[in-house]
Amino acid sequence: MRLLALLSLVALLAGCSDSSAPPPIAAPADPGQGPWQPVPSDRVAEDCGLDPELLARADAEIDRPWAIVRHGRLCHEYYPEGAPGAGRSEVFSATKTLGAVVTGIAAWETRDLPRTGRKTGPLSDEDRADQWLDSFTFNPDALVAHVLAMVAHNLDLSLGAKSFQYDAIGTVQINRISDVVSAAIAQDPARLGANVDDFTHRFLFEPLGMEDSTWTGGAPDKVFAYSWESTVRDMARLGLLILNDGMWSGKRLLGSDWVYKMTHPSFEDANTGYGYLTWLMSNSNWDFGDGLPKGDEPPYPCFPAALWGGYPHAPSGAADCNYVEPFGCGQRHDVGVWYAAGAGGQYIVGHPGLDLVLVAKDLGPGGSSSTLWEAARPAVVALDPTFRGDDAAFCAAYAANEYAPALER
Repeated sequence: MRLLALLSLVALLAGCSDSSAPPPIAAPADPGQGPWQPVPSDRVAEDCGLDPELLARADAEIDRPWAIVRHGRLCHEYYPEGAPGAGRSEVFSATKTLGAVVTGIAAWETRDLPRTGRKTGPLSDEDRADQWLDSFTFNPDALVAHVLAMVAHNLDLSLGAKSFQYDAIGTVQINRISDVVSAAIAQDPARLGANVDDFTHRFLFEPLGMEDSTWTGGAPDKVFAYSWESTVRDMARLGLLILNDGMWSGKRLLGSDWVYKMTHPSFEDANTGYGYLTWLMSNSNWDFGDGLPKGDEPPYPCFPAALWGGYPHAPSGAADCNYVEPFGCGQRHDVGVWYAAGAGGQYIVGHPGLDLVLVAKDLGPGGSSSTLWEAARPAVVALDPTFRGDDAAFCAAYAANEYAPALER
């Protein structure tokens, strides 16, 4: 009887817990290795917080293959009849973000290897490039981070002296990352694979169930600038891995610190809108470099900027976010939007504050991450728990890094 009374008391106390406390954040969700299971249309509103009628309107506006993933679920996808991007096709420079992920996985998988000299030990973004490369044409003092951020070409890498140059086809610097990864995994080929292609399949494509992707035609080494052929659904898996902080089906595939550096400015003195081979939303001192259309330019009406939680940070050393007035470095929520972008309108866009990934193919020269978000946003805002269709109020809070409902799930 005493045991029953004690159990009853415990249950009573549990039921009287502080109702004002925020609900626990849900564990990241994903489809595992199996195929995506699209959310039934009659569950999209409840399971995804998206208005189905407004999603149908977005289909008509976008009129290209696209999908929206929320809370780890494939909430909606659309493929216009006869659209070339409905199947597997080249996604061009969206490959760069794939390359950043693979490099991060190599860093994670080599983290416990002993360093006894050159080409040994853990791969780190703060390694000198010559730790892994015998020769190269960019700055001899460059770090791997400089290459990933497209600033290694500068003769002077000191703070304030660097400029960003978009390495569109990779021949200036970024394709050499394939050789860096190759050298790192060569320390343990039995576990890590015989080459970069083997490694990518073993540690990315297979765990994520990316069965419709090839990179550089399956060649042993990779072109990091382009050559990923994929589908909307496989692109969504890569985006979800990044959004879920490197976790997939309860297992960590790459370090959270690497994901953070991918999705935050690498060297603020050179470009506040670029991380590791990944574009970022930024409100000031944005630099496209060369080779990218001017479809996304600050200030943005409804995107939170990617800002570091504190300064200075390694390896940048910048004292602050390098914004100019009226923009500042403060933020309530560290939920800046990031995206992969490829020629012809190939996009993977991550909204961490909304637990949402947008993917599109073949948007065309007039398409951008902004036009994709403009079309999809009404379906998000219509069922938003705080703003309920008030787009102006939603955007004012969201763009100011003041609103992040995903952090309360």
